[in-house]
Amino acid sequence: MSSCQSQPNAGSSCSTGAAPPAAPFTLPEGATPLTVSDAVVNKVGAMLSEEGDPNLKLRIFVTGGGCSGFQYGFAFDDEAKDDDLCVEVGTIKVLVDASSLQYVMGAEIDYEESLEGSRFVIKNPNAASTCGCGSSFSV
Repeated sequence: MSSCQSQPNAGSSCSTGAAPPAAPFTLPEGATPLTVSDAVVNKVGAMLSEEGDPNLKLRIFVTGGGCSGFQYGFAFDDEAKDDDLCVEVGTIKVLVDASSLQYVMGAEIDYEESLEGSRFVIKNPNAASTCGCGSSFSV
């Protein structure tokens, strides 16, 4: 079975054709542009402890690709750029560049562990559809 599957009420997520752009998601006034769960803070904090570099931050980014058109990426970065949004949550800092922010604005970032493995999960209000793997989406 393919890892790309249709999600309920979202249509097929494996097409590579361009879909018309969705209306941009607008945050309610005073809302946080990105919500980071305690599970993410705990996992990233543990990973940063292993790295031994207190300057590292979690960078979340969006690139073209994946079976739904866009895919999420996660990396550690020791430098914030001028156009980055920096969200401090507990002991960690999360960076998102301006071009990626338009795709993840209002998203909830979580970390889950299950029998299938562990992964970061993004619940994205801007995604019109997602792939079964959870790392690819379309707008």
